[in-house]
Amino acid sequence: MTPRKTERASLRPWLLPIVLAGLGALGWACRDVGEDGDGGHGSTSDTDGGGAIDRAAVLESIALQVLVPSTADFAARVQALDDAVQTHASAMAADPTTADEPLATAQEAWREAMTQQQVLEVMQIGPAAPSISAPGGEDRRDGIYSWPTADTCAVDRALAEARYEADDFFQAELVLSYGLDALEYLLFVHDDGHTCPAQVQLDGPWAALGPDELERRRSAYAARLAAELAAQGAALAERWSPAGGDFAAALAEPGQGASPYASEAQALDDVFRAMFYVDKQTKDAKLGVPLGIVEGCAAVPCVSLMETQWSGDSAAFIAANLRGLQLVLDGGPDPATADGFDDLLAAIGQEEIAQTLRTDIAAAIELAEGLPAPLTQLAATDPAQAQALYDALKKVTDTLKGPFVMALMLTIPAEGAGDND
Repeated sequence: MTPRKTERASLRPWLLPIVLAGLGALGWACRDVGEDGDGGHGSTSDTDGGGAIDRAAVLESIALQVLVPSTADFAARVQALDDAVQTHASAMAADPTTADEPLATAQEAWREAMTQQQVLEVMQIGPAAPSISAPGGEDRRDGIYSWPTADTCAVDRALAEARYEADDFFQAELVLSYGLDALEYLLFVHDDGHTCPAQVQLDGPWAALGPDELERRRSAYAARLAAELAAQGAALAERWSPAGGDFAAALAEPGQGASPYASEAQALDDVFRAMFYVDKQTKDAKLGVPLGIVEGCAAVPCVSLMETQWSGDSAAFIAANLRGLQLVLDGGPDPATADGFDDLLAAIGQEEIAQTLRTDIAAAIELAEGLPAPLTQLAATDPAQAQALYDALKKVTDTLKGPFVMALMLTIPAEGAGDND
């Protein structure tokens, strides 16, 4: 497979109202008729003589120009993270007084890896996706990063009991105890307290360790997690690589070989399901719930519910989610040479939807990156600025859930059905 740029085409103006009104009944641009006619292997349907709506090209571009390089980039970053964390652990074991600089390097490597993971959060397709809800899902994402399923008390208990040293740690423990979220806590929190409630009865064992042993264990625990993350990142990249597991071909060629997708329509719906992360997680879980806009916060603001509260990088990671979304929408880093949803919209004369999304995504990124303080601080001291970011995200997701879905006749994921926010 080689990436290709399809010729853009527009439906005749007099056909557009008919298409937009009738797609709900007929399926987007005869999506089912065109595919069922050749056993589910068709790659092209509607055309006006000047070009084709080539969904196969879009799927191929997303696979080869987005998922393959993005997972490879993540693998490289978590390997660099592992190297930095191992260096810090070695310094702590040899002479803790020399460990400050290695710790700062490890923290920055964590930020680099997490930034790329946040790009991938919007691409939970195939191997990274949940096995119970996505075709070809292998549940790999949660072992790498499980937020909002996170619990620092689980990390504290594993540290106090030295469970992280066990050979079967990653098989015996829940994802609460490992991954990039647990690693953030170990790298960025260095006080003498723990986060467990009294009923856990951790006070005695924790106090018995003393500050020096706590720091030594934090670094050793972090080293164990970083090594596993490097392995998991490499495995995810291998699953997508054309030279490895080649899930890229499974996404690009529905209905063929071992692809879990029966049709291009199903594959595109699955890509959209992954993109919907920006609505339910980026907008709602990361901002809406902590700010009290979405139900789930008993005493606003619920800073403890915010993502990456220890490193203070919540807004930067929201920006990374949006960059991941734009990458999928464009089908690659360069819209001029990639086939993306923008091309599908152009083919039915709906370029303005793609342009609206591009403009609103850029505005939300600029707002997120220009905040004067971490979101955890702004939620308490200047909630209007945090609210403004939520509103900017809502402009993006309103277009995704409205004009974008209706024009392309995609299926809104079950978790978003009936969502009117």
